[in-house]
Amino acid sequence: MVKRYIIEFIIECKTGLQIQAGNISFDIGGIDNPVVKNPITGEPYIPGSSLKGKMRSLLEWQEAPNELIKNGGQVLNSPKYDICKLFGVSPGSISNKDEDITAQEKILVSRAIVRDAYLTEESKEMLQSQLGENIFTEIKAENNINRLTSRASPRFFERVPKGAEFKGEIVFTQYVEEDERLLDLLIEGMRLLQDNFLGGSGSRGAGKIKFKDVKIYVRDRDYYLGKNNQEIIEKTI
Repeated sequence: MVKRYIIEFIIECKTGLQIQAGNISFDIGGIDNPVVKNPITGEPYIPGSSLKGKMRSLLEWQEAPNELIKNGGQVLNSPKYDICKLFGVSPGSISNKDEDITAQEKILVSRAIVRDAYLTEESKEMLQSQLGENIFTEIKAENNINRLTSRASPRFFERVPKGAEFKGEIVFTQYVEEDERLLDLLIEGMRLLQDNFLGGSGSRGAGKIKFKDVKIYVRDRDYYLGKNNQEIIEKTI
């Protein structure tokens, strides 16, 4: 390891956020798509897998659209792509005997660890003051209208209201000097996500987010040996 970058940030919901948990039961008159929640507290959160998957998808279409089309739209899975160096590849995808694979490309471990993001204390208080005690989400009703019969099929979606904020963290590890450029790729993915959407119903207005209060803590090997202090960088996404 050369350096480790701890990227802390706040995710602000600019519109309602709908990251679905999936139904495990059917209730008449119930919610069609509940959001993912902490099973103990009932508070909604943003899974790290949702953040990582969306950024990876956006970067693949941004950086390697032709290869993605050739691959049938499936996730790119070769260490020759910087995206795969950043987010990882499946084991067994390359052989150590491949002469065209560089030493850096043989490092198959993911450089980016994306952690779950949880509601800030201020957002918990704000949501409960507006929605009620131990209530953190809203219900949005939608109608699907049949264009021939004009028959309406109402649906009810649960989502996190606009204005809620989540605190998140991404850990980026630089294993060799060439990895440093991958940090810029990660920041690019965060910027792309801001101009796209997170979760479901993005084409219908949900899922717009903004990264704010971004701080990067740079820790080298000596930091972990107790010989050096970390460097702190404030960054605008």
